Amino acid sequence: MKTFEELGTLPKVGDLIIRTIPTHLDDNLFMITDIWANDTYIIHTGYSLSARHIRVYFSPTGQDTQ
Repeated sequence: MKTFEELGTLPKVGDLIIRTIPTHLDDNLFMITDIWANDTYIIHTGYSLSARHIRVYFSPTGQDTQ
């Protein structure tokens, strides 16, 4: 799956994103619930992620994997 950086986009509020390198700590799937100052994204767990972090380590869901 391509990252947001490879696609040249960023998610919008309500989008589901998935971590490109899975971890055992959580389900690796997150929903964007708010955006602050165009560079801080709030996910459904209440944590914030920087736009830079999302570009590199996350992908939008629903990409064709074939």
